[in-house]
Amino acid sequence: MLLLLSFLTFLPYSLAQDSDRDLSQYIQMMNLKGLPAPQAKNESLYQLGLRLFYDNQLSGKGNISCHACHSLSGYSADTLPLAVGEGAEGLAEKRIQSQGLLIPRHTPALYNLGLPGVTSFFWDGRISKHPQGGWMTPEEGLNGPTPTLKDIAATLDGLLAAQALFPMASPEEMLGQGSPLSRTEAWSAIMERLFNGRLGASYKRFFREAFPGVENFNIGHAANAIAELERHHFLANNTPWDNYVRGEKKFMTERMKKGAVLFLGKASCTNCHSGDHFSSFGFQNVGVPQIGPGVKDGDDKGRLDYRFRVAPLRNIALTAPYMHTGAFATMWEVIDHYDHPMRSLHHFSWNPKHPNYREDLKLDERPETTMARTKTLAQNLPRHLDLTPEEKKDLYCFLMVGLTDLKKQPDLLTKGVLDEIEDCSPRITQ
Repeated sequence: MLLLLSFLTFLPYSLAQDSDRDLSQYIQMMNLKGLPAPQAKNESLYQLGLRLFYDNQLSGKGNISCHACHSLSGYSADTLPLAVGEGAEGLAEKRIQSQGLLIPRHTPALYNLGLPGVTSFFWDGRISKHPQGGWMTPEEGLNGPTPTLKDIAATLDGLLAAQALFPMASPEEMLGQGSPLSRTEAWSAIMERLFNGRLGASYKRFFREAFPGVENFNIGHAANAIAELERHHFLANNTPWDNYVRGEKKFMTERMKKGAVLFLGKASCTNCHSGDHFSSFGFQNVGVPQIGPGVKDGDDKGRLDYRFRVAPLRNIALTAPYMHTGAFATMWEVIDHYDHPMRSLHHFSWNPKHPNYREDLKLDERPETTMARTKTLAQNLPRHLDLTPEEKKDLYCFLMVGLTDLKKQPDLLTKGVLDEIEDCSPRITQ
């Protein structure tokens, strides 16, 4: 099996005579399936999550909601290279830094994060399952099989809910710059505002409907509701690829199929973007240029040695820019980067001026940090793919159309992301 996979991976692209045949072999060998439907929606929990997602009361100063950074107009992100938190203004392309702090990493999209197989959250994976049971988070009191914050830890219904806790308690994101509150104090303050503030009576009713029989609510219940909203509202499991894998071959054009063969074979994308989510959810250093302030001294080493979480790929046509710094504005830049990562890293061109920020997003060009990134590049990162222009178009077509949910495909036309590539028409549905 491994020998056959190796052979197919290095099979000259020009020899591919039957895309359906080649895709069938890859799908079988890699055991690929379409993404599943989420668990049945809890309507009362969803409606509570919908209200919380848009409510500024979840922030310390009452001036920012989850939706500010994960907006619908931004397709669950903010369209900016680097996030801007509390004190920023506007949504998506109109979001400006204003008085907000510059957050050193790109805002990740929310698609499919509630489906099985997602094993970590944040670019450095700081939300995950504890190896001995329970959660692994930045808040020690939630962690492990015997957490001290046991009421909250026991309430959380999954990793997505655990993730939802932390932006609310981050001074840079939602809590408010200069806040003296600890995380636990911030979470208690949020619940106090919800239950005893101007909408207290309504929230009490919504919480009781969402959690029948519960008398004592904590921030974990709010996090569960937000997770339920994200699980169902930001779902992208009905792409041409998902339909193709389920047997509906009409959803993929020939160019999309050729791009998928490239993705699974010659381009070696599945070295990292494996499985049904097209992400191993592991951590890799792929040589992304550093822009902005970094986490410390203009640098960001991620989890370790410049390794960052491998992003899943559904709806990526709508969620540019890309990578943990948002350094690549288009998918063409991403493909060119992977075509020759060393060249990309050492010769990256960047304009530090950006109209949405009050400060320049400077490129880290220090030889010592560039060399450090180079020395720790992932060993399974291809170095010289040498893709032809037509192969790049095929790969682009698969990524941009083949992995976009059918309900969102009309937006591909309005956003102009197809660059007039022939035989790459989006599947427009009612």
